[in-house]
Amino acid sequence: MSLNEVSTPVKELSYDPVSEVEQSPEQKPSLLAKTLSRLSRRRSASVKLQKIRKRDFGFLPIPKHNRHDPNLPPEQQPKFTWRTNVVFALASTSSVMNLYYVQPMLVAIATDLNVSNQTVSRIPTLLQGGYGTGILFVSPLGDLLRRRQLVLALFLVCSLLQIGLALAKNVQMLEGISFLVGICSVSAQVCIPWTADLAPANIRARSMSITLSGLISGLVIGRVLGGVFSTYASWRDTYWWAMALQIFILSLLYLGLPDTPDKGVKVPYFKFILSMFKYLYKYPTLTQASICFCFSSGASTCASQVWTTMTFVLSSDPYHYSPFDIGLFGLLGIIGALMAPQWGRLVDRIVPWTGQIIGFCVTTASMIIALAGATKSIGPICVAMVMYDAGSQLAQVASTYRIAGLEPQARARMNGCFLLLMFIGQTSGTAIMTKVYNTHGWYATGATAVAFQGLVLLTLLVRGPHEPGWFGWSGGTQLFRRDKLTDLSPTAITEGKHHLLKHKSKHSHEDVVEMGAVYEKGKRVNRPQSPVQSMNPEQLSKLESGRKEKEKDNEKSEGKVIEGEESEEVREIQRVFAAGHSADTA
Repeated sequence: MSLNEVSTPVKELSYDPVSEVEQSPEQKPSLLAKTLSRLSRRRSASVKLQKIRKRDFGFLPIPKHNRHDPNLPPEQQPKFTWRTNVVFALASTSSVMNLYYVQPMLVAIATDLNVSNQTVSRIPTLLQGGYGTGILFVSPLGDLLRRRQLVLALFLVCSLLQIGLALAKNVQMLEGISFLVGICSVSAQVCIPWTADLAPANIRARSMSITLSGLISGLVIGRVLGGVFSTYASWRDTYWWAMALQIFILSLLYLGLPDTPDKGVKVPYFKFILSMFKYLYKYPTLTQASICFCFSSGASTCASQVWTTMTFVLSSDPYHYSPFDIGLFGLLGIIGALMAPQWGRLVDRIVPWTGQIIGFCVTTASMIIALAGATKSIGPICVAMVMYDAGSQLAQVASTYRIAGLEPQARARMNGCFLLLMFIGQTSGTAIMTKVYNTHGWYATGATAVAFQGLVLLTLLVRGPHEPGWFGWSGGTQLFRRDKLTDLSPTAITEGKHHLLKHKSKHSHEDVVEMGAVYEKGKRVNRPQSPVQSMNPEQLSKLESGRKEKEKDNEKSEGKVIEGEESEEVREIQRVFAAGHSADTA
């Protein structure tokens, strides 16, 4: 047998020692051929491609362009595009609309079912209660399950529940189904962290803001459509229309949602839900942003009461507006939704903390303007409403961006913590506002909203933009120009590195490598291309040995060839080559 007969398997192996054998025709080909043939057979048997998932729920085919190929490296996977971003925004809009259809229809429902206004007013309360339950128990599942299946299932259940609302024969049935609708209307809170998981780091804020703008649009459109249908048709027709819209959006989601793999978190459900709360202690940035929006949600609840009481102001002197004219003011909220993507571009360029404080300052100013000028001219009211929506969207985009930059594997759970404290703020604000308004009137309502906003600004100012701990400004006072991102992957960590740099003694070297930061003598140096580059030789040795042991155990259980055995066979080839070379020399 000639050496040419074994040249093909040698090229397939592409080991350096083998290529040297290929260039040495003086070696013994028969012994070498046997060794190479055995190694080639074992390697070909060990290479098993992972299966591409082709069906949702075991029976529903996934469109080919949405399938995830686990055999491709991350850089060769389909890119995050504006089309995917728009699909996420549409999902957010449609799911949030379910929460606000009922608000302008309460009087019509009470008349049709022959119940009091006080009785029917429990429906929106139960909707919001269900939404809070979904935030706590459903939205964090984005870290545990495949999100395509989760969102499709939520939309399908919502579509079926809309049929129940349209056919409801009594208020008790409406209340029970409305609570379930609230639980299932959290698709927007699944899509926002999902956007952060797919978008490159340099456009993460802009992409998240587009999804968020869909949520804001749903809030406004749901109220407007509910009012239109209840005025010119039956309130039941609103739910039939909502059911048709849900099915239409569901078909678009089936065609457009990518089949992103789960994050590999293998934890029992209740232990998984409880794990959310550890992040409030682990990350001061998350806690600060959550407390800010807890107070801000209380202020927004106060503000919503302000806008409600403005109905009486606008219907009296000097305006004398009709209820329909007053309702059109809600469309001003669309301006805030349209501005959200622009805020995302801004947050991608500046220090996110600066975006937070600018946004909250704008919302505080809007409340002061409304409080001072509402009884004098219609202009201050319009300006205040637009300013409030714009400022709150800027603050929320900056806050969610900071949270998404902490830990990629827990984005859905951290978003759940953020929303949970926001929901607590809304509930507390409602209780406080009701008592203040009933006791002291409209001006006290606005003053309470301004006081809440003052607490928000205080919470931000006690911890600077780069502060590693819980209080202070030790991280520096850089407010606008941010460091250039070196890692543009969706899993890039863009928040929390300063905490590790300044408090080196409190963290292990593995923590620093995980966060992607490197320091020498307390000073920051350039971030490495790979975390392994920051390890010393002893740590590299331990890492390599641990990795090999883990791979060895895993592959043995699967009946595959392990790396160590391949290395032994490569060394066997080298010994054969050396023996033949020695014999020829002798």
